[in-house]
Amino acid sequence: MEKQVRKKPSRGNELHVTSTHFDSDVSDTCSQDSDNSSDGFSTEDYEVDDNGLISLTKSSSLNPQNWPFKERIQNTVLYAVTTFLAQLNSTTMSSDYFISDMSYLYNIGHECSMLATTLYVLGIAVGPMVFAPISEMYVTSVSYNVPSIMVTRFLSGLFAGAPIVSSGGVMSDLWTPQARGGALAFYSCLVSAGALLGPTIGSLLIHSNSSAQGWRIPQWLCGLAELAWFLISFGVVKETYRPVVESKLARKLRLSERSWKLHSKHDTWTFSLTELIHVHFFRPFAMLLTPIVFLMALYASYVFGLFYLMITNVPVAFNLCYGWTGTVATLPNIPFFMGVLIGNGVNMFWSKKYGDYIDKHDGKALPEERLPIMMITQWLMPIGIFIFGWSSWKSIHWIVPCIGVAFMGTGYITIFQGCLNYLVDCFPHYAASAIAANTFLRSIFAATFPLFAKQLFTNLGVHWGASVIGFISIGMLPIPFYFFKNGARIRIKNPYNLG
Repeated sequence: MEKQVRKKPSRGNELHVTSTHFDSDVSDTCSQDSDNSSDGFSTEDYEVDDNGLISLTKSSSLNPQNWPFKERIQNTVLYAVTTFLAQLNSTTMSSDYFISDMSYLYNIGHECSMLATTLYVLGIAVGPMVFAPISEMYVTSVSYNVPSIMVTRFLSGLFAGAPIVSSGGVMSDLWTPQARGGALAFYSCLVSAGALLGPTIGSLLIHSNSSAQGWRIPQWLCGLAELAWFLISFGVVKETYRPVVESKLARKLRLSERSWKLHSKHDTWTFSLTELIHVHFFRPFAMLLTPIVFLMALYASYVFGLFYLMITNVPVAFNLCYGWTGTVATLPNIPFFMGVLIGNGVNMFWSKKYGDYIDKHDGKALPEERLPIMMITQWLMPIGIFIFGWSSWKSIHWIVPCIGVAFMGTGYITIFQGCLNYLVDCFPHYAASAIAANTFLRSIFAATFPLFAKQLFTNLGVHWGASVIGFISIGMLPIPFYFFKNGARIRIKNPYNLG
């Protein structure tokens, strides 16, 4: 349908609308209108077709991808730090000191104490299935017993799922495919840092207090930090979902131009409980049944499960092999984070190469072009696992298994972010749901892996226990090769591929 572009008026407080569908009285009224720049937009930001349907122009300043660089960075940092705090809270209750306090206060074992981490991550698994579809539309006492502690941990994880899953959609809204890889690298770095630093910070805070109730201190600190950051973010974060931006623009124009036919596509949506349940809430699960989302989510989930397994049980391994205890036993998480930083550097380098590829192809690129770097660096994950496992002997210096841990960190982040980038590029219109499906599955893995890791390392030994997870990692290696070769053909048949 031919579109009518609105002309900039000369004076008045409203916009002049060029359309043969308005009568002379309305035209006379609107001819006295002027620019809406005071409202934060101009006539060059949008266009209207004959039916009054409003859509943003490609160069519109209202399009989040065209916002000033500083503003996009600001929103990226806000979401990344929010997710950092959510992930930090997930592992503060996994240290030896916390487990000792729980055993002393409530007479429970290691596995039951680890439920504090498991249930939090399980809450993260459930939260995205509730909050992600919404993002595509629009207790007063402390706990004194184990059940109440575990329930509140689950609820904390449930609500932590909102920023975790929404952030992926925001990255897609704010950044073009050329720049998205760098933004996701920064975001993934903070996500990993939060979970990796949690045991060390939690251990230090608990150890600093001689009381048996010292385990509460990390929770209070996380709660205060999250509240403070919420207050900071509340007045700064802006809407980034384009359909909602268009809807808000249409609402302003209806009032300023006195033309009630002006609307956006989002305005045609009406609330239906049936649609809400069967389409929006079930969409992440439905997408999880498609080949691309399932296999990529499975791979990302496995390495994410290993990520939590290592965070919570590296202290167990170093205690068995080197006798390390307390805060010292959590320090091998530092080389893992160093590996993550190196992997993020690799990801940012490839993101620039991918951006150059897009520029050479008139702004278009196959999502499969994201995969080559993942196909190369994913080998570091099983290599690192075997180095860690088979060098963990008392006769071998501790730096050698730490090098293996660093290799794992690099392999983990390149695989994890590679899967995330590929899913966002394959399904940009349903990025939040695709990420929700990924987050749901990976959180299930992350919730369960720490529960059996101690038995794995204790019963099989660190060497063969690590070998088991290493062999499974090798079995995952063909996945990116398969989609690099067949991804384009598979995407054509996917019902969620809108172009």
